[in-house]
Amino acid sequence: MTEPQPPRDIAPFRQPMVTSIGIILGFLLNFLANWATEDEDGDTLMTLADYAVAGTLLLSIAMMCGVLFRLLDIRKADQMQEVHYLVTFRLYVASIATAFAGVGLALFL
Repeated sequence: MTEPQPPRDIAPFRQPMVTSIGIILGFLLNFLANWATEDEDGDTLMTLADYAVAGTLLLSIAMMCGVLFRLLDIRKADQMQEVHYLVTFRLYVASIATAFAGVGLALFL
């Protein structure tokens, strides 16, 4: 019989993800801050496209905060860390794709 393999150490994968999420979050928050103060005459959200961009970016920020929470949460058992990391990685990629989609909407709408 083969013995089950010991769980893989995911610590080296966590730090680059935390760093990249922090950098992207900083850029997104800066983008939203500049966008919100750009028009002094009236509301920032005037059209359906503005609401779509804002909603997409806010969803992305919420997803990134969830990813950060999952990355920094160390309460998982050793056997569950690899599965927990794989789900977190998928959320990480989805949050970045959502952020890029929101920025793309801002550029083309």
